[in-house]
Amino acid sequence: MEPSRPQLVILADPPDAVRILFGISLLERLLRVVQRLGFREAIIVSNSPEGIAAHLAKPSWARAGVALSFRSRIGNAVRVNEVTTGANRTLIISAGFYYDARLLKALAEQSATTLLIDSAPPAESLALWKGEGVDFRAAALVEGEWLARQDHAAALMDQLSSDAATGRIATCDATLQPTYVMALRKHVRPVFFPAPSADLIDLAERFPRDVAQNGVLDFPGLLDSPIEDWMVAYLCRTSITPNQVTLVTMLIGLIVTALFATGHLWFGVALAYAIEVLDGVDGKLARTKIETTAAGEWEHLTDYLIELSWWSALALHFHAQHLRSAYWLLLLMVASDWVDRLAKRAVKTKVGRNLDDVSNFDRFVRCIGGRRNINIWILIAALALGNAKDGFVLFCCWGAATAAAHVIRALQIRFRGPVTLA
Repeated sequence: MEPSRPQLVILADPPDAVRILFGISLLERLLRVVQRLGFREAIIVSNSPEGIAAHLAKPSWARAGVALSFRSRIGNAVRVNEVTTGANRTLIISAGFYYDARLLKALAEQSATTLLIDSAPPAESLALWKGEGVDFRAAALVEGEWLARQDHAAALMDQLSSDAATGRIATCDATLQPTYVMALRKHVRPVFFPAPSADLIDLAERFPRDVAQNGVLDFPGLLDSPIEDWMVAYLCRTSITPNQVTLVTMLIGLIVTALFATGHLWFGVALAYAIEVLDGVDGKLARTKIETTAAGEWEHLTDYLIELSWWSALALHFHAQHLRSAYWLLLLMVASDWVDRLAKRAVKTKVGRNLDDVSNFDRFVRCIGGRRNINIWILIAALALGNAKDGFVLFCCWGAATAAAHVIRALQIRFRGPVTLA
């Protein structure tokens, strides 16, 4: 355990800890989350340690970095002495709850004894709290000194709840946590809730699905999203990993390059549309099942290189079809893309937010602006009208126009100072 990181204790009692959401149990999900928060060991306290150990016996690469040890306890309520570790700080988490990772990160960063609460759960999650009321028994960061002062036979969560209610310890309120997620380009309210009953599984799965969904999509992405959600819901119940989906997507992308270069444009755009969907599936699958990897972070680079090969192959094809400006148009498109990226980076540095999500105008530009999906749709329309070359010319110029709009917006934000974020 790192000196600055609290000791991790997970309370895992069946059946709640092994309740399944999107193909994995709440306990498995929790272990994957804490690994990505930097924890490398955990003590699992359970009234059924053999059953929990058997549940976790199946190898799982997504949480293989967390070394596990098990403690047995008796009775329904967890006692203070059953979670005492001797550490200065201990993060105690019940695996019978679903957590947004941001809440556990915020709780782990506390220096004093703190109970996780939600003073105003979102209306759509209230049904999941049926029977719990406002007596939160999910997670807490406890100091060794606080544990030492308690009756070791006392119920841990009763004591934490009592101290929180009287102000003797701090609270980490989910309602007060930041909601904007830059990587998703949207606000997502962090939530936690107890293991849902069978009739509430569909409701409970809305929350990890929402965290997995990017915001401010382009127009094709709005249409593709339901297809992606259906595929993710299916793939979550299989052993297929996000990186495998990414690999298949890359291979199809290379086939598209070959088809474009050889003039088989209809077959090329058909497979390009398949990639349009698959490219959203791998990221959603990784975020939904907590299977993000370092390799997955390189996906954006491989996506860029494959897309560049598409436009280069089309330029090669159309140049052979007597479009003399094909290579100049390709250069315009690539240069515009780099200028666009620089403008977005400048805005992100200035306001800590994606340019695509600064104002309603920027969201509109994102919806219709020059990007891979829009380019493919333009090419499909041009093919249907019998003049694919014009489609190539149009989307190269449209990309330049999009970059120009973003540069103007970046300059406005740069020189007008702080902006009002819509």
